[in-house]
Amino acid sequence: MALAFHLPAILLQRWSLRIELRILGALALFWIVEDWLWFLMNPAYGLHRFVPELVPWHKHWLGPAPTDYWMFGFGGLALLLWSFRDSKP
Repeated sequence: MALAFHLPAILLQRWSLRIELRILGALALFWIVEDWLWFLMNPAYGLHRFVPELVPWHKHWLGPAPTDYWMFGFGGLALLLWSFRDSKP
């Protein structure tokens, strides 16, 4: 997925720190959404089974979601927002 997200920058031969931050932020948010949708759409789980007791590979939870969701979600959002900030003083 990291290669797929970098593909436009590679094909257009454009790279900057701003573009890289957008790619990394979007990738972090994608992984969270993809993982959550896997639970939501998987007939063996569903939303009602998305709990710490039934999802042992997500070891640490904070409220209704694994801590990875919070960490990568806020981190990815911060990268995206920072990449779109106005660079003028």
